[in-house]
Amino acid sequence: MDPLTLISMATTSFRGVQLLVEKGAEIEHVFRKLGTWYSFASDIREAEKEAENPPIFKKLFSSGTVEEEALNAIVAKRKLEQQEKEIRELIMYAYGAETYREMILMRREIKAKREKAIYMQRRKRRQWIDMVSIGVGCVVASLII
Repeated sequence: MDPLTLISMATTSFRGVQLLVEKGAEIEHVFRKLGTWYSFASDIREAEKEAENPPIFKKLFSSGTVEEEALNAIVAKRKLEQQEKEIRELIMYAYGAETYREMILMRREIKAKREKAIYMQRRKRRQWIDMVSIGVGCVVASLII
């Protein structure tokens, strides 16, 4: 997905977290909404990695320029950093530093599991599609020759 689309969805979740904290919502509600934000943040970081090593068809048929992709990635990264800083301040102010530290530890564990499960599967699928496409292209080229 496009980094700018992901950052707009992350911003919506971020505003929800802000609203919940400001209204003094239960920590469970805040963390549920925060989980949504962290999912988008993780997807944005993964999109940045994919932009560094795009699939073969994206390289060939990309509609945007390299500069445009780089600018979108930078904008998304900066916005994400700003939101993460504000979330840290909100959590520490409303629930304390210990809660924030505990949340960060849990986040690292969840991130490792997610990386292993979801993103590895996505990378394998992308590699498989690239290999099949190259194979089909070679067969078609050999038939033409």
